[in-house]
Amino acid sequence: MVLTTVDRAEATALLTKLRARKHGAIACDVSAVVGHEAMIPMRGFTLEPDAVVAGEERLAHGEIVTLLRAMHRTSTETRGETKSRQLSAGKALLTGGLAFSKTVTREEKSVAQASEQVLYIFRANRETPWLLRERGTSYAGLGPRLAASSTQNFLTTIAYLREKAPTALYDERLLNPRNATTRLSRSGSASASTLQSSSAGGVDLIAHLIASWSARGRPEAQTKII
Repeated sequence: MVLTTVDRAEATALLTKLRARKHGAIACDVSAVVGHEAMIPMRGFTLEPDAVVAGEERLAHGEIVTLLRAMHRTSTETRGETKSRQLSAGKALLTGGLAFSKTVTREEKSVAQASEQVLYIFRANRETPWLLRERGTSYAGLGPRLAASSTQNFLTTIAYLREKAPTALYDERLLNPRNATTRLSRSGSASASTLQSSSAGGVDLIAHLIASWSARGRPEAQTKII
């Protein structure tokens, strides 16, 4: 991404300049981006000869146009205070032996890092994308292909979809996105708080842009600000 702005005219002007230089530039309104939370989840699925079925949803192999393997990274920082009583000779002297301890407050901080692979599955006609998660997914639908680890099952499912949709674009650049924005959220109180940062929303946006760019050759595709 070269520009993020709330000024539509500014975005349109830059898009025009980039295309004049023969770059395959595209732009979009963030309101057009379907976040991973709103995508159709493949928590459990079955494989049919011409489609993948998840719950009441059905994904025909011929609808698949873009497969993007990506990484969602999350960092959670937790801060808190602990109070303890400690013996204090100085306090005992000052109080004439009436008090022998004092309250000590310590600030504690811990940071936890987590990452998970996902697969964005974009469909023709801009219908709601599907999302496959590395973990938290039942891979029983793989049948005899089922392996012991979720990572191997995740990769097997990707290989299956690529085989069934050979003309779909497959891309792995979002396993290590360079310019995905990070979303921050904070919760808790003054004495105990949690700050979480996640790249998922930024990766959603870049995935949408890549899918839009790859769709330019299709009749229904739109390469304007949408």
